[in-house]
Amino acid sequence: NDPDQMRLIPEFLSGIDYLMKRAEELKIRDKLVVVIQSEMGRTPHYNKGQGKDHWSIGSMMFMGKGIQGNRVIGATNEKQFLIPINPKSLALDEKNGIRARPEHIHQALRELARIENHPFSKKFPLKIANGERLQGLFG
Repeated sequence: NDPDQMRLIPEFLSGIDYLMKRAEELKIRDKLVVVIQSEMGRTPHYNKGQGKDHWSIGSMMFMGKGIQGNRVIGATNEKQFLIPINPKSLALDEKNGIRARPEHIHQALRELARIENHPFSKKFPLKIANGERLQGLFG
């Protein structure tokens, strides 16, 4: 696991760098939002084969116009279990916070793109409970 990851990370980052430079050349960088995410997380411990298994907690990065950089939202505890966040302040809130799920992120992306009220968005509603909208996720 580790040797492959360390070898592949520079290649992965080079691809992101190329994407952003190419978007700049095409003059579309200010219209582009890049979401960097894996389809799953990995366990914080190794299995018998010295690999890591699927884990429900992962991370995401966002780049683009309207996205405030240089900040981290959310955290895990010492055992790599998610610490819930307050959806209004985005601060850690173990007692009353929520677990940010894909639909929360998708709703925030719709709001960033200003398409949350578009007919296609209405055609595919996101079932987010009242008070769970992530406010200010992108800055």
